[in-house]
Amino acid sequence: MENGTHSDRLLAIIEAQNEIIATELGLEAVMQIVLSRAIALTGADAAVVERVEGEEMVHEAVAGTAETYPGVRVRRDSSLSGLCAETGRVLRSDDTATDPRVDRETCLRLGAGSMLCAPLRHDDAVAGVLRVYAAHPHAFAAGDERTVEVLSGLIEARMTHASRFEDGAETSRRDALTQLLNRNAYDERLVHEGERARRYQHALALVLLDLDGFKAVNDELGHAAGDGILREVAAVLAGSRFADVIFRIGGDEFAIVLPETDLYGAEAAAERLVMQIAAAALGDGRVTASWGAAAGDGDPLALHERADWALLASKERRRDSFDLG
Repeated sequence: MENGTHSDRLLAIIEAQNEIIATELGLEAVMQIVLSRAIALTGADAAVVERVEGEEMVHEAVAGTAETYPGVRVRRDSSLSGLCAETGRVLRSDDTATDPRVDRETCLRLGAGSMLCAPLRHDDAVAGVLRVYAAHPHAFAAGDERTVEVLSGLIEARMTHASRFEDGAETSRRDALTQLLNRNAYDERLVHEGERARRYQHALALVLLDLDGFKAVNDELGHAAGDGILREVAAVLAGSRFADVIFRIGGDEFAIVLPETDLYGAEAAAERLVMQIAAAALGDGRVTASWGAAAGDGDPLALHERADWALLASKERRRDSFDLG
């Protein structure tokens, strides 16, 4: 529909909007619909939703030839999408080979000869960018800028809806005692990350932690003291760089979901966290932690089972060493 009339484009956008409204799709599904429409309507080779993350722009959703580049990070100060996020304006580059506003090496690697960017606003700030690009220069027509801008509004509307829904549902996904994410949130996140790992053939790892000595201290000092220890463990975990993927999944059981991480990386993360818990000297130093880790192709049940078996084996080894001592 690259050369379609204005009414053709408008009809396609309305159809996309109706599909989104009628099915109450989640944000990720909405982004994929918008990306596919953006490619069809502008004749682009690829479409990407990039989120603002500190000084970087990160590929959040991808379509077309960009499907092989999920999670790509580029510096905000050397990318057109970064400038789009900074200015809040629709921007266009007709030839990235001669445009000083873009990172030419990245554009060459991604196959972006020309591109359009539209800001994604959320809570009175630019939270990301909708970007379309084509392999050859001067690929976009005059009406394409407005098309991309209107499509970005569909994502903005779903972002607002999702955040309102999440605000209301947040309490059901938090553990009341520790304020960590709870078992429901864990199950959802593990399935979600498993699907992403399978789709993009990326690594996914899981660490399960279980406290040693907690039951004895809890029985001796009482539940109030036990609750205090759990809150202290949660504070240690929440203070790590893995804070947004840590869950309390049982009484004294915790889980860490680690996207883009292999088994070696998961084991190293687990060791660091267990050392930090030990250093906190909880229950006069009597409460420590054991861990089990697993990595795989994204099957959430298999991943949990393997990590659980590894955790049980770790606890058995600890008990054997204490018995021998």
